[in-house]
Amino acid sequence: MAKKLFAAATVCLSLTACQGMDIAGMVGAATTLASAASISDSEINALGIRTQQQLDAENKIAPASNAYAKRLSSLTRNLSSYEGHQLNYQVYLTNEVNAFALPNGGIRVYSGLMDRMTDDELLYVVGHEIGHVVKGHSKQQARTSMLSSAALQAVSSSGSPVAALSSSVIGQLGHQLVNAQYSQAHEYEADAYGLKVLQQQGKSKDAAVSALRKLAQLGGDNSSMFSSHPNPSARAERIANMK
Repeated sequence: MAKKLFAAATVCLSLTACQGMDIAGMVGAATTLASAASISDSEINALGIRTQQQLDAENKIAPASNAYAKRLSSLTRNLSSYEGHQLNYQVYLTNEVNAFALPNGGIRVYSGLMDRMTDDELLYVVGHEIGHVVKGHSKQQARTSMLSSAALQAVSSSGSPVAALSSSVIGQLGHQLVNAQYSQAHEYEADAYGLKVLQQQGKSKDAAVSALRKLAQLGGDNSSMFSSHPNPSARAERIANMK
């Protein structure tokens, strides 16, 4: 895309019909796109940290003494790190049904989801989100969001892209990451990872199947998780048919 913008700017330099166009702006956008496309893993991690801070500030977090926080802490007591990835967990107190993972290992679970899940089902959902972190899906989503922001010239064409982001843009990127739809391939991979986590904790795959079926039933209501994690019914049947 950056190459196309540079090409368009070059052509316009030789056409009088383009005199009214913002050539500098087009070149700047192309430069920004190239910068976002090449953003390093460390910068993606920094973006995850800033996004986590922003989202945590925007949402009501269950304190450690809260029943939701205690429940999640108990379920994840052996999951503070996984395959070299440091993980951190918080509960957002809201009726919304959702959970998401950020590229820095931040996993956030909504109390509305916890209300509808058994402990084993919730463990599967957490394992699924861990899969998005370990398999790099969250990083890919962050890069996609950065490219989207770059297209709007939200990032400076010089210096560190993450450092150049304003708090408002970080907020926009955060909501993009929370609501971004994963591909079918990523969902299948995270499903398999969630199942692995579940079974390593001595639990049955039935919990994974029932968790996904519950999400499918909730799809028509207020579940933003359905839009970001598509086709739960088909995924439930896929796991049910695994040997």
